[in-house]
Amino acid sequence: MQRLPKQIAVAELAVAAADLYTTPANTKTTISACSVTNKTAAARNCTLAIRPAGGTARNVAFGMVIAAGETRVVHGALAQTMEAGSALVGSADAAGALDIVVSAYETNP
Repeated sequence: MQRLPKQIAVAELAVAAADLYTTPANTKTTISACSVTNKTAAARNCTLAIRPAGGTARNVAFGMVIAAGETRVVHGALAQTMEAGSALVGSADAAGALDIVVSAYETNP
């Protein structure tokens, strides 16, 4: 079994919910770090969810407020394990406002 650290998402969140990462086949992914940074002068909201393969997305952060210029850890995402085909999905209340960085461990048989 191989457990490899990896940065799985480095992105600017869009207004429309979008897949940030999808767990590869024959792999489990465990999120180890997740932060969102507000680059604007106004408070902004973000929503993050995990969608199992063939399933419905469930929120790990819903409408989380990030103050102007602040970076927040998304505690609801930490230690979540995603099975093969699962996706990390994210959105913001304003385009170009929020950056997200997510690191994880991918475990392969």
